[in-house]
Amino acid sequence: MSWVVLLAAPQAGPPPAESVSFGPESGARDFYRDLAERYAPLVAQETGTDPRADYLVRFDYDGDWRGDNNWDNLAQGSSQAYVYYAAMETATHHFLIYSFFHARRYAERCPAQTCHENDNGGLLLVVQKDGSRYGRIQAMETLARNSISAYTADPRIREGAHRISGEVKVWRESRAVVFIEAGSHGVYSAGDRDKSRFSAERLEFDRGTTGITYRYGGSPARPTGPGDREVSYELLPMLEHWWTRATARAGLEERSFDEYFRYAPFGSRPRASAEEIAGAFFGRKHAPNKAQPFWAWYDTLALTRKVLALGQWGLDPAYAVSVTLRLPAGTPFSLDYMYNPYLEGAGSREAVTITSGAPAGGSQRQLLSPPAEKPKLNPKSRQGELEFRGRVDGALYLHIRGEQIEVEYLSGRPMDEIRYRFSQPLPVQELEEVKLEGIDGRGAVRLIEWPNAGNRYTAKVRIQDEKSGAAMYRFKLVWRR
Repeated sequence: MSWVVLLAAPQAGPPPAESVSFGPESGARDFYRDLAERYAPLVAQETGTDPRADYLVRFDYDGDWRGDNNWDNLAQGSSQAYVYYAAMETATHHFLIYSFFHARRYAERCPAQTCHENDNGGLLLVVQKDGSRYGRIQAMETLARNSISAYTADPRIREGAHRISGEVKVWRESRAVVFIEAGSHGVYSAGDRDKSRFSAERLEFDRGTTGITYRYGGSPARPTGPGDREVSYELLPMLEHWWTRATARAGLEERSFDEYFRYAPFGSRPRASAEEIAGAFFGRKHAPNKAQPFWAWYDTLALTRKVLALGQWGLDPAYAVSVTLRLPAGTPFSLDYMYNPYLEGAGSREAVTITSGAPAGGSQRQLLSPPAEKPKLNPKSRQGELEFRGRVDGALYLHIRGEQIEVEYLSGRPMDEIRYRFSQPLPVQELEEVKLEGIDGRGAVRLIEWPNAGNRYTAKVRIQDEKSGAAMYRFKLVWRR
């Protein structure tokens, strides 16, 4: 990703021209990007007295990662449209979080704690695996002023800790339709009869309501005004853009985040993958540090009743849904993550049963010996591959970086009969394409992470063999620069 400063001549009267413009995002894609694109919502954003503050933008919309100048830079920052996302997976469900960032939370009058710079609301989409490629939407929960509303796509679902406020309205088979309030930016389903002022059937705002409709288009367009329609937005992964800054205190140094806290989940659930995580975006205008990233979202009622801890709704959505909703009897629902990079052990600690081949307290790692044939770097070649084979008993991750492979065992016994060959080292740069080919094995082999700056250009492959005994697996990891 990159931004370019545009010089504009000073003008009298009209607002100043935007001074920042963002180009195409990196070609690197995480494994869950296709799923996030498939379910990217249609957003009906109401606009009010400060319409630019209602535009969907990125946190660094003004060209820097400081949070305490976002209020002041509203006129000059980019109005290009972005939505952030995060993904988690269990054996039965995918959980997708979409986050809508605004530079200001405002009102016509600003009583105490009402207005502040930075605002970040969002939704949790519950997608049931049903044997198809993408599954189907089962439920959705949304956030508005530290209160969570629940909506269902299955009438058999009953309320648990949360009251059901309506149904999930869907546009073009897979895109939930959501309404976002002007100023306060509360998020609701378009099927909420009490809160929504947008018709999902007519794709129109109620009479007297102005607003913009945003749809996923793969590129960040600029609204032409407060009543624009079908403005294209781009998706940004929170794992790459926010989480890396929130866990290493880089966010505090860059003045992006503040209010660090220790995540303490209920239900004997996994802890966060970092000892302390940021509880708020750094802000100082009107009220300090009032906007939260998704891993610090909370429902006031659930927090008071000690049903969900601070941040647990976003960090541990499988557990959260298990207590906020009651799924139909007999519906499979796993609490064990196959993928959740925000929790300790990437969610793998509870995803599989530890057997005699791995330590009872968690995973173990093994750096494989160098291959018999040392790869030769060819700077002119734009593509390369890794051929890999090995006998697997259980579940593991392969961390592939340069010409080295580190195995992280999650369950079962260590691999044997290992052979691998690089055509050349995995490049330390952004890649146009990374994929798995020639997969052969009785279980699942999946590319979990693309190489990128956030993971030190490491590809991550998961092999999961659920049957008893060991079995041979083969695959090729192919990349193109």
